[in-house]
Amino acid sequence: MIRKSKCLSLMVVLILLVLSVSGCERGVDAPEAGSISGRVVLTEDHAQGLTGVSLFILDGTGSYVETDAGGYFETTAPSGTVIIPRKVGYTFFPEKQVLEEGRELTFAAQAWPEPDFSQWGKQFAFDSHFDRVETVAFSADDQYIATGSSDRTIRIWRTSDGQLMGTIWGHTSVVKVISFSPQGDYLASATSNGEIKIWDWRTGWEIQSMHADTILLTDLAWSPDGGKLASSSWDGEVKVWDAVTGDELRTLTHEKWVRAVAWSPDGGFLFTGGDELSLKAWEVELGELSAEIPVRDKILSLSAAPQGSLVAMALGGGASKVLNVETGEEIFLEQFKAGETTFSWSADGRYLASGRDKLIQIWDMETQGLVQSINAGNYVLAVDWDSSAQRLVSGTYRGIIDLWSADSGENLRRIVGHNRYVKALAWSPEGDYLASGDEGGIIHIWDLQARRHLLQLSGHNSQPVEGMAWSPDGTYLASGGHDLLVRLWDPTGGEHPGALTERIKKPFVHEKGFEFAVGMKNVSHEDIVLSLSWAPDGMKLASASWDTTVAIWDVPTGTQVVGIQNPGWVTVVAWSPRGDQVAFGGRDQAVHVYSGDTGEEIKKLEGHTDWVRSLAWSPDGKHLASSGYDRTVLIWDLETDQVVRTLAGAEDVVTVVEWSPCGRYLAGASHSGTVRIWDAATGEVLFVYPTWMVGLQALAWSPEGDQLAVAEYNSVVVLGEQGR
Repeated sequence: MIRKSKCLSLMVVLILLVLSVSGCERGVDAPEAGSISGRVVLTEDHAQGLTGVSLFILDGTGSYVETDAGGYFETTAPSGTVIIPRKVGYTFFPEKQVLEEGRELTFAAQAWPEPDFSQWGKQFAFDSHFDRVETVAFSADDQYIATGSSDRTIRIWRTSDGQLMGTIWGHTSVVKVISFSPQGDYLASATSNGEIKIWDWRTGWEIQSMHADTILLTDLAWSPDGGKLASSSWDGEVKVWDAVTGDELRTLTHEKWVRAVAWSPDGGFLFTGGDELSLKAWEVELGELSAEIPVRDKILSLSAAPQGSLVAMALGGGASKVLNVETGEEIFLEQFKAGETTFSWSADGRYLASGRDKLIQIWDMETQGLVQSINAGNYVLAVDWDSSAQRLVSGTYRGIIDLWSADSGENLRRIVGHNRYVKALAWSPEGDYLASGDEGGIIHIWDLQARRHLLQLSGHNSQPVEGMAWSPDGTYLASGGHDLLVRLWDPTGGEHPGALTERIKKPFVHEKGFEFAVGMKNVSHEDIVLSLSWAPDGMKLASASWDTTVAIWDVPTGTQVVGIQNPGWVTVVAWSPRGDQVAFGGRDQAVHVYSGDTGEEIKKLEGHTDWVRSLAWSPDGKHLASSGYDRTVLIWDLETDQVVRTLAGAEDVVTVVEWSPCGRYLAGASHSGTVRIWDAATGEVLFVYPTWMVGLQALAWSPEGDQLAVAEYNSVVVLGEQGR
């Protein structure tokens, strides 16, 4: 299917003159009965440099026949032949027509817009923490969520759409707790190694930095007026800090490990608890212990209600309680989930949320009853209310952030991504979805229009995904990796085209009755599957493996129809745009071109002096681009079998190259962390995007060539014209 360009600039007209059975003006013999003789004529636009338009004629067998270079084509074809005009960089209207005897067909073509690379940059990213989410907090206006993680970062997310607004770097250890100041202007964070920092969270600027001189800081809390911070640590010390100056105001000493701190609503007292089997209340100004309430076990966490005298505690040994610190009364909550629990009170103190294991519970403290129980699906490490008590945010062991309706328990938004290295990307043919696969065997599918996570596929036995490819019609997604298997996914669910639901077909049943079952022996290699490529007609799939083979699979039958043995490991395979050839490369330093039908070698291109890392066909099939571990990017002319250009600027190994859909540009990602876009005709570097990481593994052009997806560690970054 040909994509309709969003911005159309140039119009040319193609006219197919259907001639009578008596012959044509160029002297073609009269066709046989039941056939049509035709000629394709191009209306040229020399001002735009348009001198020819190629057509692909889809014949009755499903194969394509290409026009000559001038855009003229003479054929004798049966009535009913489908005419599909194609020229790289142009969209045709209508997309296809059926040839009927005596009928004249007219096509209009509009040029794709030329990208302005001077305006290119990061448009947005599908991002996540790449380790567990330890702490979460709503901003004062509820428009943002802050999260802290074991990956040593703090991230700010917009609640309306889940977009990542910024990442705060600066901590050297696990971010254990974050908290917005009561006025909402600042964000405080504490790490396990004793670092305490105050940030202007909107800019990411560090305002203040303190250090508790401990190797394990356990908790942090703002005073209600925002003037002080209290921290606790494993060495039995509770420190009170001036939030403005960063000065240490007071140290409160325990004999054993202090695990949690919480301020009273008026800020006059500080509640502390840990391994001493008691809840202590300190008069902060005097630094004196005011009260001590015995408990049955260690206090693991504390949360004081913003109004009143209630304190929620999680105790060791599986107990949890709510305590009235004025009366000493313990409030019994039926069905209270015991264990190491995280708490959060609503702003008015009426509701208490608790998170433990995979369960979030909401309690009405007026009735002392359970009003909501939410299965989060992942181990909950942190929860927080919004100011209206309408929503909850939770963070999990697997790095997932969820936004919940407190009334219904409905999941309003899930912010999820990769928590491992992204190794493969694939853009759907229609441009609506982007698939990404990581070294943990997880594949995510992203909705590019809504800019949200859509679907997670888990089926590679926690082994890295190395290659992915959508079928040309977008119906299936193929993936392969370290589990030695080629897997075929059905992300459509059979509902309607483009609708994605969480489903893998097991088995994959075809019309002929063959079951293309996940994990079947005949779709496996003997070593890691590194690369996949679909034939343009979607009937065949090629896979390349470290077992030194290239396999071509007939998808409708699920059988291997061609097996190609290479002298060394094969790192990449790519099907030609015409669908008649496959190119591959690997350890033997050569680029091989084979027949996709017979498996016979057509040519061998030698020019690299080290492994071939990546390959890409130009959209017209006349050139191949290759990159190697010799730190070169070569463009081959397939008519002469010669290198016509060596691209400049590749200071390191270019791990992946991709041709733009219009055929004018080549994108490459280097091991050093730099993404470049070259003019393929001149070799000029048009765009450079430096990432923060090394070892970039994957990139993919959008079908219209106006965006480029890059796998930046665990993030999927979409580049394009900024401000769109």
